[in-house]
Amino acid sequence: MGRMIRFGLAALAIACLCPHAFAQQPVENSVVRIINQMNRFSWYDPWTSGGTGNGSGSGFVISGKRILTNAHVVSDSAMLIVYFHNDPTPYTAKVKAIGHDCDLAILELDDAERITSVPALSFDDLPALRSQVVTYGYPAGGKLLSSTAGVVSRIEVQDYVHSGMDAHLTVQTDAAINPGNSGGPVIQDGKVVGVAFQGNSSLENMGFFIPVQVVNHFLEDLNDGSYDGFPELGIYAATLDSPAARRYAGMRDAETGVRVENFIKGCAAEKVIRKNDIITAIDGYPIANNGTVNWKGLRLEFTIIPDQLQKGAPLKLDIIRNKQRMQIDLTLNHFNPLDAKAKIYDQRPTYYVYAGLVFVPLNRETIETYSDKWVNNAPQELIYDMYYRHLYEDDFFNAPQVMIIRRLDHEVNVEESLYTYKLIDTINGNRVRTLEEVVDAIEANTNQQHILRFQYGNGLMALDRQAADKAHDEILTQYAIPKDRNL
Repeated sequence: MGRMIRFGLAALAIACLCPHAFAQQPVENSVVRIINQMNRFSWYDPWTSGGTGNGSGSGFVISGKRILTNAHVVSDSAMLIVYFHNDPTPYTAKVKAIGHDCDLAILELDDAERITSVPALSFDDLPALRSQVVTYGYPAGGKLLSSTAGVVSRIEVQDYVHSGMDAHLTVQTDAAINPGNSGGPVIQDGKVVGVAFQGNSSLENMGFFIPVQVVNHFLEDLNDGSYDGFPELGIYAATLDSPAARRYAGMRDAETGVRVENFIKGCAAEKVIRKNDIITAIDGYPIANNGTVNWKGLRLEFTIIPDQLQKGAPLKLDIIRNKQRMQIDLTLNHFNPLDAKAKIYDQRPTYYVYAGLVFVPLNRETIETYSDKWVNNAPQELIYDMYYRHLYEDDFFNAPQVMIIRRLDHEVNVEESLYTYKLIDTINGNRVRTLEEVVDAIEANTNQQHILRFQYGNGLMALDRQAADKAHDEILTQYAIPKDRNL
């Protein structure tokens, strides 16, 4: 009996010295390893699978028998397998909801009974700067759970790599976040304060996690059964650090704000905002001349305010228009201005092949096939159409465009000039902007030639129609193309 008492006292002493020793156990039990057997199609050979393989990441159980993880962990999945802590049994899962704009996803097990005994983690608030956090996950493809402690060193709005276009609140920490950690919980005082999701190759010993504000926005959005995504105010604003610029705008000495340079057609602000309006406050938050607001004691870009709201929510703006002060209301609508510019996941590429010419839509995926440094090296008219043309042509934003991404060489086309990565204007006299219009223009043509004209540079391509028709099936067979289209 005395021996047992001494053992119990020793265990109690250890618990007192290490108060988190037992508190961490539920966290460990709730963290899972995710294996993604993925199948991502090629956008350069759009009829083929660009590469199959597997990737690994982490996730954790939350309320409702759900598993929360990163979107990039489960994107393009053919099969998802989940492993629980200290359980070698694989369990298949499905993506229930996914938000590529915020890099978050919800999984549900096919065997729902397995998750009933797993404790769901609860969420806390934004961690304080210089406070300590612990990240949990399965880095580097390891099969054993890992945890690393670190300090919160920065909180700011940063780009989310997964979509390539979105920016949201991000927390930086020196807790190790490596490949495989993605999707794992970041814990403070036994509660989740974020989701590990990306690193930065230019920073040593630094990682980033998605804070609970973004996570809660994602989960709340799903309450109606569908995911709408984060709202976009849709304006381009210039800072007003220059006293001369403020005087020109008719601002008083104590007034601060930003000047509206432009806005995106279809955005929430379009109906109520005008170019050259000065926005001095957003939802009651004064905007500084450098475009920031004081949010939770942090100096962040003013776009952080609409980013906290759901689509359909009201938003108040204090503005100066023609030197008159007024307050205007707008509704954050279900407009997403980033669709054509963001990376594309979980979709088969669309294409049309005729006479060895491979027609594809202009989007982020097709333009990236040009080179690793496509922003600098791709034809600048493609960059202009993707990112700038909508600023000058109000009806152009996200307007579809078609280009020839490659030519499959054959005697029927080899003597023609090579017009790859060029935007098509007309085919056989018909203006074409979609793949369906390309198909119609070619299949309805009864003339001796097909005439293709391009939007920039007065380019022209001519094909003998009968020879092209005759060679079409031969080219498909030669290049092992099972179908000439996916529209």
